[in-house]
Amino acid sequence: FLREDGVIVVATIAFGMGIDKPDVRFVAHIDLPKSVEGYYQETGRAGRDGQASVAWMAYGLADVVQQRRLIDSSPGDLAFKIRLGQHLDAMLALCETVSCRRQNLLGYFGQESAPCGNCDTCLQPPETFDGLIPAQKLLSTIWRLDRERGQKFGAGHLIDILRGKDTERIRTQRHDGLSTYGIGADLSDQDWRSVVRQLLARGILTAQGEYGTLILGDDAGGVLRGQTPVPLRRDVIGRVTGSGSGPKARKATAADDLDPADQDLFEALRTWRTATAKEQDVPAYVVFSNATLQALAAHRPVTLDQLGAISGIGEKKRETYGEAVLAVIAEHG
Repeated sequence: FLREDGVIVVATIAFGMGIDKPDVRFVAHIDLPKSVEGYYQETGRAGRDGQASVAWMAYGLADVVQQRRLIDSSPGDLAFKIRLGQHLDAMLALCETVSCRRQNLLGYFGQESAPCGNCDTCLQPPETFDGLIPAQKLLSTIWRLDRERGQKFGAGHLIDILRGKDTERIRTQRHDGLSTYGIGADLSDQDWRSVVRQLLARGILTAQGEYGTLILGDDAGGVLRGQTPVPLRRDVIGRVTGSGSGPKARKATAADDLDPADQDLFEALRTWRTATAKEQDVPAYVVFSNATLQALAAHRPVTLDQLGAISGIGEKKRETYGEAVLAVIAEHG
């Protein structure tokens, strides 16, 4: 998933039994660990009492670059750095997998399992697309800058070149004269950052130095020759929909999946959730997920008993939030 600001990628894994209608007892919020072993340990903070729990792991492009940089600058010998890199590669593979996360996690430790049906990739399988052409455009830009001008840049400037932006830096460096200038205008900034992030995760790109400049990885040659397939996840939350960047372009929201008659109620529930989360000093998803708000807007329960039939509302949440939710629904009935 992406957080709704379109910046952070979030992986969720549910633990325990009866997850089809979880009453979440504990939520573990995790930044990008350095290894799968570290992730496994940190997710154990959720579900210690055997109840259904959720672990959220948040990371983005900057985290990948930072971790690579820390490995490169570590004081260990080459073998030590290679070992760190392998641990990070396995962690990023778990982050970017399009299959069951539990299968991926247990497979790393040599255990076989069936799809769990509880993690985010099982509950909402990610859409994938052929990323070969975007990858070739990006790699070609990096190669030309290095080969023709002896220059290296980070993701932000490379994306500006590909999207054909008119910035002072591009004008000063005369990068608008590159043959790849503007050839990636069909993708948004968010799309390109997703491409960069996933190519870094696969080792096709490598981040280098203090400022995270990007260079070609070991597998880049096969991609440039069209010999290495590049299937990529498509990030969806926060995506600009509509054509171009004019006034009709907007970000997709969870309300887009609802019947138009239910969207006003959904937004009202979101407003209530935001205020409640702020009052309790917790993330909004701890109150209710977007999926639960969608179900509330679609089914419009009018009693506490009917609330119990909504996925994501257990007894504790019904007692804590039930009356307030019913009041919001009644106000928009």
